[in-house]
Amino acid sequence: MKILLVTSRYPWPPRRGDQMRAVQMLGLLSDEHAVTLLAPAPGKNQPPPPRETPYRVELYRPGGGLAFLAGMARAVAERLPLQTGLFYQPDLGRRLRELAPLHDLGILQLVRLASHVDDFGATPIVVDLIDSLALNFSKRAEVDLPWLAPFLKMEARLLADAERRLAERAKRLLVVCERDREEMIAGLPADLAVKVAVVRLAVDERGDEGRSSDVPFEASPPGPLSPNLVMTGNLGYFVNADAVTWWLRDVWPQLHQTRPDVRLVVAGDRPSRALRRTVEKAGARLVESPRDLRAVIAQATLSLAPMRCGSGVPIKILEAWSAGVPVLASSWAVAGTSGRPGEDLIQVGQHPGEWVTAVADLLNDPAARHRLIESGRHRLATDYSRDTVRRQLLEVIRATAPSKQIEEPSVQRAATGRPHRENDEADDRQR
Repeated sequence: MKILLVTSRYPWPPRRGDQMRAVQMLGLLSDEHAVTLLAPAPGKNQPPPPRETPYRVELYRPGGGLAFLAGMARAVAERLPLQTGLFYQPDLGRRLRELAPLHDLGILQLVRLASHVDDFGATPIVVDLIDSLALNFSKRAEVDLPWLAPFLKMEARLLADAERRLAERAKRLLVVCERDREEMIAGLPADLAVKVAVVRLAVDERGDEGRSSDVPFEASPPGPLSPNLVMTGNLGYFVNADAVTWWLRDVWPQLHQTRPDVRLVVAGDRPSRALRRTVEKAGARLVESPRDLRAVIAQATLSLAPMRCGSGVPIKILEAWSAGVPVLASSWAVAGTSGRPGEDLIQVGQHPGEWVTAVADLLNDPAARHRLIESGRHRLATDYSRDTVRRQLLEVIRATAPSKQIEEPSVQRAATGRPHRENDEADDRQR
């Protein structure tokens, strides 16, 4: 079968969840199908597409200010989510109208590209939402600045409407965790709810290999034997920035009083100036954009995931399991995984005192940490392996196409010819 995968972000290097998802889909699908990626052209600081791949790469040119204004005007006029206005691209629409008729199936990544659904024409589509952005904005309204809440709630309602329209148009809607699926189907009629399926994100179980790296990571005072806590993620993403800020403000001072030997490391991309100041004021260490984030995680005693909002699977939990580091997570973060509280990770409530107690207890119990490490690795290998995700994804693809198209992948791949790439540069669009 000929499959066209369409993304709103250039996927290399795959440092964010949607980029990881795109790269994984390319690898998993191209084993059996002829796959073409349609993505924005790379920006000045991004590498060119990889060479000698089993899939084709086609690039579209992200628009400038005029495209942005046109997209936002369209969103307001048609009562669409502002997210779709931000990512409306005239050149993407043109390329889609050219390429979609040549493919048996389209995969559209994220609700932010919902305004381009009609550009697929008669080609059937699967929409990979990855997570429910309606749920994301709804939860954010509960913890963000009070004056922003009405706007966030309105965007959440518009996103929910957009997700419903996508369910009406698409063969399947994909999300990465059961919590998001349940939240979505609660507002859908039965004939649309059955279209929503879970296809998880794959993260390798690396065992002891996760503890080696070519990136030096020196221990901070008071020394390498001190217990080390780590919080990771895309620090420019509200969900992570809010979690770090809340934890440093409400939990860290109490913990530091009872355990002054504990060190805290915050690591990830795109921290704001305000977050940098917050981390510095708290006496924690900021490791910005490490080349090997898992190496930073692997040197920790405990990994923390105190998110109060968000959607999808917290990749930081999967990465900690992969690196062999025990996880303490908020109830909301745990709900985004298949982990069993008390066995695969420790679930902590929202009260700061609960975090202080949970961290102190686990630091004092090496046997409990070992049990969590082993159980977390088992959960990762069982539910988030490449084989598991590949099976889930291919089941969805098979359910969307006639059997004749599925039985001849080698013939279809040969018909696509050699991979084609473009090397145009464009502004890097970062969320």
